[in-house]
Amino acid sequence: MPTSVTIRCPEVPVRGSIQLPPSKSVANRALILASLAGDLSCVTSIGSADDTRILHELLQDRPEEMHCRDGGTTFRFLLAWACVQQGKELLITGNARLLERPHAPLINALRALGADIASTGHGFHVRGNKMNGGAVTLDSPESSQFISALLLIAPCLTNGLELRWAGLRLSEPYVHMTMKLLARFGAEVREDAQGIHIAAGALKAARYTVPADWSAASFWYQVAALAPDAVLHLAGLRADGLQGDEAVASLFAGHVSTREKDDGLELCSIHSSPAPVFTADLVRTPDLFQPLAFTMAALGRRAEFTGLHNLPLKETDRLKAVADALHVLGIRAQYRGGRFLVEPQGPLREAAEGALQETGEGASLPPFDPLGDHRMAMALAPLACVYGSITILHPEVVNKSFPGFWGELERAGFVVRGV
Repeated sequence: MPTSVTIRCPEVPVRGSIQLPPSKSVANRALILASLAGDLSCVTSIGSADDTRILHELLQDRPEEMHCRDGGTTFRFLLAWACVQQGKELLITGNARLLERPHAPLINALRALGADIASTGHGFHVRGNKMNGGAVTLDSPESSQFISALLLIAPCLTNGLELRWAGLRLSEPYVHMTMKLLARFGAEVREDAQGIHIAAGALKAARYTVPADWSAASFWYQVAALAPDAVLHLAGLRADGLQGDEAVASLFAGHVSTREKDDGLELCSIHSSPAPVFTADLVRTPDLFQPLAFTMAALGRRAEFTGLHNLPLKETDRLKAVADALHVLGIRAQYRGGRFLVEPQGPLREAAEGALQETGEGASLPPFDPLGDHRMAMALAPLACVYGSITILHPEVVNKSFPGFWGELERAGFVVRGV
């Protein structure tokens, strides 16, 4: 893998049929449920994203030390899964940044339900047992993954689970995704004003094909918004209500049209005059922040985003990373708490003239470091539509969720050169 890639925008309108990866969020939940049901092979089309590949290998091989690298869902789901592996002792660990991210609310909840978990300084030692389950409350957890991890093992608990989710509900559609998949694997799931109720009972292996990823689609909405007269076909993508990031279609509606086709969706650039200020509450869909923020900046639209409370806790501090990149591009940005403001004074290229540096081939931007964040790299790449070219360091980071991303850019007509 090269140490950097330079992406050059095609000189003709962008065209292409894009092969999106399977949703790693769906795949990881389905794999945990399939494992608990006793048949890992019933889940198909899981893709090759690092997070899913690693989870599949760990569930299949079941080593005593389960190293999750940088995968937050992989780590948290495996931690809960290990707690119900009766008679097994497992170490759940990962890279330093992953271990620094918050996990205490999940661990405390698992212990309250009967789990045997000990912190070792380089991970968590788990002694699997028959957990009693019962009632537990999580108040404004930093990650909806804590909720999903508990729900996934709920049918294995002697008394099932009654989970109350109080306060701020970040990324709520991911919890609904978990509930739908639980029902698909035979769990009895009910939600009312008191919380989420899951009855004890054996899960049933169900043949399940992982759908295409709406989160990955967001970067192609970016391309369609920034490349004049672009037409892109997203093969196999369907709006079926399972993935919360389907909201990307409505959020980009002022710049991109979305049409259903027999074999996927078609995205087309549209010429419109939307309101000068773009506002979005992303409390339900925070993964859409990066592509939206860079797009609105590139279009010269002032933007205000709210509901971003957990983004400093991701692979990198996403609020700081986006603000720093926009500063390089000559765009003012400020953030506090879960609120982020983009304040361009005009189209992005004009604002960034001072940031362009002279090279042997003319003026160019300095290379961008995605800081280990796959979404940062993919959200920066479409800016080549504005600048003509952009260079991104450590291109391998996209392997976490979309290993074929650079190749799909080439299929759409971009020139991608590694160094």
